[in-house]
Amino acid sequence: MRVMLIEDEPNAMERYSSYISSYDAAFDIVAKASTYEQARSLFIQTNPEIIFSDVVIPGNSGLHFLEEIRQRAWDGLAVIISGYGDFSYAQKAIKLSVFDYLLKPVFQKDLEQVLDKILRMMDAKEPEIHYFADRNLPSYVKKAVQYVEHYYNQEISLCAVAEFAHVSASYLSASFSKKCGMTFVEYLHAFRSDMAAKYLVETDLTLEEIADRVGFGDSSYLNRCFKKRFLLSPGQYRKQILCGQEDAHVQ
Repeated sequence: MRVMLIEDEPNAMERYSSYISSYDAAFDIVAKASTYEQARSLFIQTNPEIIFSDVVIPGNSGLHFLEEIRQRAWDGLAVIISGYGDFSYAQKAIKLSVFDYLLKPVFQKDLEQVLDKILRMMDAKEPEIHYFADRNLPSYVKKAVQYVEHYYNQEISLCAVAEFAHVSASYLSASFSKKCGMTFVEYLHAFRSDMAAKYLVETDLTLEEIADRVGFGDSSYLNRCFKKRFLLSPGQYRKQILCGQEDAHVQ
């Protein structure tokens, strides 16, 4: 997959390039741009499939660049890197169908987690989970659901989601429960547990690693929420599913 990096800090560019190149041979860095104009030129020359871009770049912004190429019908994957926690950036990023949004400082494990998600999606091993598809939800509840689907692996608070959805936290909490039949926290735990279930079946990651990747933080928290969701511990779930797959293969 052809990868383009847009970053004006040389040290950061070198780190990102090293992390991506060493992670998997599937990622081929075909362009590195440090300014808006350079990004525009290299985009035309290399036709990247994946773009990692800083928000602030000389000449304009990474989000404006993404908006421009989306208007040209570019349908690749975009990952935005920002030193700002301002939710206006996250809002615009989601409108531009950004695949992921990373806050600086970006460590190797952060970038590798995004790369892993990209590989899994490309291999069609991780179908999207869509909740409440049969419900006619108000736009602010849909935004809350969308926020969780994008940022479930990061720290999430009801206040932050409410700000993103342009409603108060108390109003979102009450409306979410009424419209969805579960509280916002219950939905967040359910979504993270479902993502953990995929990791349990499709990878050999430890419970601690999975807990970190899906946003639970530690395995004991994952274990409690997972049991409530599936009535099995993560270990029991993994064993039961894998044994079932082996039996089906034998038959």
